[in-house]
Amino acid sequence: MGLGEFMCYMSKKDSRASLVYKVWASSITSPIPSSYWQCTSNFCQIKKAVSLKRDGFIFFTMRRPFFFDCFYLVSKLNSKLLGDAYMLLYDYVKDIIARCILKDIYFNWNLPTQSKIPQQLIAHRVFDQDFHKKPLKRILVVATMSAGKSTLINALTGYRVNETRATACTQKLCYLYNKPFNDGGTAKLTNGRYIYKNDVETLQKDDAVEIALHFNSTLSNSRICFIDTPGTNYSGDKCHGEITLKAIASNNYDGIIFVSNALYFDTEDERALLDYTISHTKKQVIFVLNQLDGFNPRHDSIKETYREFETILNTKRANPVIVPLSGYYSFLLRIGMRNKLDEVEIDDLQKLKKRFQKDFYCLPTYHLNNTMDTNIQDRELYKSGITLLERIIKNV
Repeated sequence: MGLGEFMCYMSKKDSRASLVYKVWASSITSPIPSSYWQCTSNFCQIKKAVSLKRDGFIFFTMRRPFFFDCFYLVSKLNSKLLGDAYMLLYDYVKDIIARCILKDIYFNWNLPTQSKIPQQLIAHRVFDQDFHKKPLKRILVVATMSAGKSTLINALTGYRVNETRATACTQKLCYLYNKPFNDGGTAKLTNGRYIYKNDVETLQKDDAVEIALHFNSTLSNSRICFIDTPGTNYSGDKCHGEITLKAIASNNYDGIIFVSNALYFDTEDERALLDYTISHTKKQVIFVLNQLDGFNPRHDSIKETYREFETILNTKRANPVIVPLSGYYSFLLRIGMRNKLDEVEIDDLQKLKKRFQKDFYCLPTYHLNNTMDTNIQDRELYKSGITLLERIIKNV
């Protein structure tokens, strides 16, 4: 409640500050009542927080963690407010010892090792700072309808953030940011409002333009943003395709993932999108040959399909990067790790696990000249092709 009062006052009840506070407070105690976000006339909640003691520890007060949290949160909002934050706390904290602690934290804020701040708090802040010092990598994901784009994005993030229907799901650009800590998800909605959910999968992506979550994948330590685009061949609304084409032509990204349905690739719609992408982008394109789990070894050849796709691309772009993939299998494996599959998906996962025991379905070998990477931690995910794709994304 002390943190809520502090942030409410310092931000002048700003909605973004409320989100920052809610995420932090939820990591301490949950749920968070709305009454925590308010100011009293004499800052009584701040005073109570400063005087708070841990049960069972007579000499262990919460002053130092409280002051640290105050500075940490306000610095995430606006680092220029640190001085004002210090003056506010100093004026309303009359206890001499508390003031000494406050001075210690504030004047050693940029050199925390010289302070008595607990190492766990320092480590958290250093990790956060190091993460955000990394350049943000923006990856545009494009495809025609039913190529498996939404399922692939779910697999890359490790969460069911996208609907996966046969009809058009994505109607606008949506930015999916990886964040450094696994502490729920935040979203900015189309109306400009911010929301926080402890359970990431309860976020309403259909009404969101930005979502931040900690990726449950090998990209978890990468500062990356996937830009989800509408399918370009949705007959119900031509604006969907225009949004995607405009995003491609903007070149406001670091790379593109072009998702192709291996079962029905090189259709007229896909050819049009492919030609437009190659002619309008200046950035690296990763071509994903998806849904290879649907191939039957008796009458289908992944190798021939891969080569045919490569031949088509070579006529348009030299040395294309092609990743053979089963987005659905990788999605089931990732979501299954958290026991979030429904009955149908559980059945599908068991069937695909049996299917992928065959060498025919070891998909990265078609990209890596039929060699098997022995230095892998998760053999099943490796076979699906998703970890190969993530390794290439890191190098974009």
